[in-house]
Amino acid sequence: MKILTLVDGSEHSLKALDFCISLLGQNSANSIQYKDRVQSNHRLIILNILQPLKLSEEVVQHFNSIDSERKNVLRKYLKDINSAMKDSWIKKLSDLKLKYEKTGIQVITKIIEGTHSSRVIAYNIVKFAEDQKVDMITIGGVGIGGFHEKKSLGSVTRNVSEISTRPVLIVP
Repeated sequence: MKILTLVDGSEHSLKALDFCISLLGQNSANSIQYKDRVQSNHRLIILNILQPLKLSEEVVQHFNSIDSERKNVLRKYLKDINSAMKDSWIKKLSDLKLKYEKTGIQVITKIIEGTHSSRVIAYNIVKFAEDQKVDMITIGGVGIGGFHEKKSLGSVTRNVSEISTRPVLIVP
């Protein structure tokens, strides 16, 4: 079985990841026992959608009207912030991979760059799932930007569940 799970750092996404590991661990009838570890036929893809920091059109226009030195400083600053965010996620995903590979399940991590539109993010997730031919998508009920006290599903979760052609397991 090949499962895609989305991780954005939220409590719900980490619960979805733990649930996937538990589910795959219980369904390891086809596993091969090696000397000190189990090698499973299951694969888990942990996906993060990185949303780079971008400036509004008004801010860009303002900086276009000032001297180029300040524009260059701003561009470098944004590039540094986005690079630091990506490096941080590479480290987080690497740590998750090390943690969960001990279960014998093959873990693959991937970061794709997204936008701040929940609909576009959902389409990117579904396209990635189709390209990878996953059997199921798991996702937390609400992501890092959601308000779980006020709504039952986050916008990305809702959009993925609406447009996916693959089964979607939503973990509360």
